[in-house]
Amino acid sequence: INLGMRSSSSKEWLPAIFMAMIQIFTTGSLILVKVVMDDGLSVWTLLTYRYLFGAVLVVPFAMFFEKGKQKELKLKAFLWIFTSAFVGFTVPGLYYIGLGDTSPGYAINFYNIIPIATFILAVLFRKEPLNMRSLVGIIKVVGTLVCVGGTVVISLYRGKVLHLWPTNITGYNPNKAGAAFGHHHIRGTILLIISCLSLAVWYTVQAQMLKVFPYKYWSTVASCFVGSIQMAITGVAMNREKATWQLKWNMSLLTIVYSAILNTAAKFVMISWVVTQRGPTYPSMFCAVSVVFTTILDSLLLGHDLSVGSVLGMLLILAGLYLFLWGKGKEVVHETIEKPKETIDRTTELPSHV
Repeated sequence: INLGMRSSSSKEWLPAIFMAMIQIFTTGSLILVKVVMDDGLSVWTLLTYRYLFGAVLVVPFAMFFEKGKQKELKLKAFLWIFTSAFVGFTVPGLYYIGLGDTSPGYAINFYNIIPIATFILAVLFRKEPLNMRSLVGIIKVVGTLVCVGGTVVISLYRGKVLHLWPTNITGYNPNKAGAAFGHHHIRGTILLIISCLSLAVWYTVQAQMLKVFPYKYWSTVASCFVGSIQMAITGVAMNREKATWQLKWNMSLLTIVYSAILNTAAKFVMISWVVTQRGPTYPSMFCAVSVVFTTILDSLLLGHDLSVGSVLGMLLILAGLYLFLWGKGKEVVHETIEKPKETIDRTTELPSHV
């Protein structure tokens, strides 16, 4: 019994652990991408190779764990995969242009448009239950609003600067690191908003795609490959110079490989699994965690000061996330209790129908 309780407990926490890992991957990618883009790497080149390498990396897992399942990829499933790649890969690529126009500490705050937009979409499309008459429903909504409130605090309230550790330990100077920095701030903000709204749509599309084609490895391979083609076409239309697409042994290649392995292949397989376990709203709530990680690393590595507003906002984000996860956990427990009851009712009714 104890072993069973331990296994169920570990399974209960596994989605949260996966999502926390994904936010660490995202933060690392965000910092690296900002550095290499300021050094001149094209966002289209970065994302084309990243998605292509990501697809190649997942193929062995797909062939081993889902052998022969690629044959079930019909036209309907492909259309959902194409849509998933467009709203989850291509349009969110605009985020990196917005990042180039601003800074990691500013850009990451827009990730918290995702949970509220995903929550609204999931409720509208009946992918997420919402009962404001129940304590659990109220707690989920309050948790979401507290998370967004924490992001607003980080964005709008600065307060006293805190010197908790030596900043800019790498010697990186964002004010001199590239011509794009600080330019087109309004354009960057608009692109950040569009890309994050697109990701909110993607979580809902992902849930529907996995219903039509329920194979997380092959769906990741197909989405990455289609996303790579979409990015390549866009990139060639924007810039046809051969030098733009040449890879060299430098920080740009490291960033592409890192992003392909952790921020594409591992990330989308893990998200696909989490969506099947907890629904489309659950992964989006963890976008708030990347705000915490990025705010700290942006200060430590790239020299942006940590302030009272940053710390207060991070605490609100963590509190909101805890409230949402607590509410979601109560829902999961309630569902597992209800399902056996339904099964028992059906089995007791069988003799009367026979």
